[in-house]
Amino acid sequence: MLPKILCLHGSGTSADIFRIQAIRLGRLLMPQFELVYINGFHESGPGPGVLPFFEGMEPYKRWLADKNGEPEEQPWPELGRLVEIFDSKGPFVGVIGFSQGAKAATHLVRWLEQRGQQLDFAALFGGTVPSRQAMGTDEWPELIKPTIVTKSIHVIGDDDPWRAENEALMEHYDKSTRSLMRHNGGHHMPVEPELNDKLAKFIIACHADSNDGYA
Repeated sequence: MLPKILCLHGSGTSADIFRIQAIRLGRLLMPQFELVYINGFHESGPGPGVLPFFEGMEPYKRWLADKNGEPEEQPWPELGRLVEIFDSKGPFVGVIGFSQGAKAATHLVRWLEQRGQQLDFAALFGGTVPSRQAMGTDEWPELIKPTIVTKSIHVIGDDDPWRAENEALMEHYDKSTRSLMRHNGGHHMPVEPELNDKLAKFIIACHADSNDGYA
């Protein structure tokens, strides 16, 4: 049985859409991992860039019911539902999250660490950030504690309109175990073959390092 990676889509898409969006990276990982794509919990309109390419692929979903300018519910009410899926469909060695899926993944990874569990890696693409309203305020340093020590790779597009949130999400992760890759694009999964190859090698190496001596 191949080790499993949990894959969390962005807001206003779905598991099936994310499978297509992440196909370049997925093709590099599938020989060694089983990628498990799941749907978010809330009905949603189509997300940024979804139309017209993914027209007709409803229902579109999102993980959190947060909207720009509205305070987020703390703690995230549906975290328990994601934990149930994590337990029932796993075990998982890592998580891949895009946009709001990266935010959901961060909630999950922190919850796991608080209970003595740690994934091999978290790969986060164009991630939006928990507690976005507090960015740049005096509250922020406390909201990111304790920083997450799971190995993480943060992939940020130079032209992503949510780049400030992408970079703030990194602050939830410990400097000693996080890495950053940038790509020449916007709010989407990277398309460059060389970058996807580097990402796949990073994920494979994280899993190998965590299981060194246990094969």
